[in-house]
This record gives sequence, structure tokens and C-alpha cells, in this order.
Amino acid sequence: MKKFMFAALLATFAAPAFAEPSCNPGTELKPVWESIKAFEEEGGKVVSFKINSGGCYEIYGKVDGTKMEIFFDPNTGKELDRIEA
Repeated sequence: MKKFMFAALLATFAAPAFAEPSCNPGTELKPVWESIKAFEEEGGKVVSFKINSGGCYEIYGKVDGTKMEIFFDPNTGKELDRIEA
């Protein structure tokens, strides 16, 4: 029982570390291709793209052979976060 409680406690505190950013999409969004273009211009290769559950643009890709998840604000087109996958 103690192991279960410890694992639950650990998961509770670890969850925010893995949380994806959340966005509040407005009425005038930047085109998706602008975020993709910004990533490719820095040398990244896009593998796939989606809009995450928080409403942010999410690009899965590679930069110098490293798998990445990159999050963009759909309102401004600016990069919010980058996670090595």
C-alpha cells in the first residue's frame, strides 16, 4: 500500500513537468504554415503536425537528428515551448 501511495504522489508532482502548454485561440489565428515555415527555416524537418488539446499548434519533427515537439501560439505564431522527444 505504501508503494502505491508513493507512486500516486510521485505521479501527481511529475504530471506538471510533462504538461503541454495551453493556448486560448482567438478569432484571428496565424496560418499553420507560418509556424511550420519558422521551424523549417531553422533547419528542422517536420514529421507531423496537430492542434493539441490545449489549442496550441504542435509540430513533431527533427532538428539535427534529435526528435522534438515544438509548441506555437496560434494567435501570434510565436514558439512557446520545445521538448526533446
